[in-house]
Amino acid sequence: MELLPGDRENLAIQTRGGPEKHEVTGWVLISPLSKEDAGEYECHASNAKGEATASAKIHVVETLQEIALAKGRQH
Repeated sequence: MELLPGDRENLAIQTRGGPEKHEVTGWVLISPLSKEDAGEYECHASNAKGEATASAKIHVVETLQEIALAKGRQH
């Protein structure tokens, strides 16, 4: 079952106007972050003018060393 943002205590959706007139900027806050929060997240927006979708992947690491090790494996 897929959960909605309001179903998770550690996830909040924020929006504000801008940066341009008639635009809205939105973001997700995950706090506290845990390994279970890793994965792909999608944003779906729609209004009278159309629809847009964007996605991002979150990789959770416990130390900065894990980032360096992962970069070394990519080369």
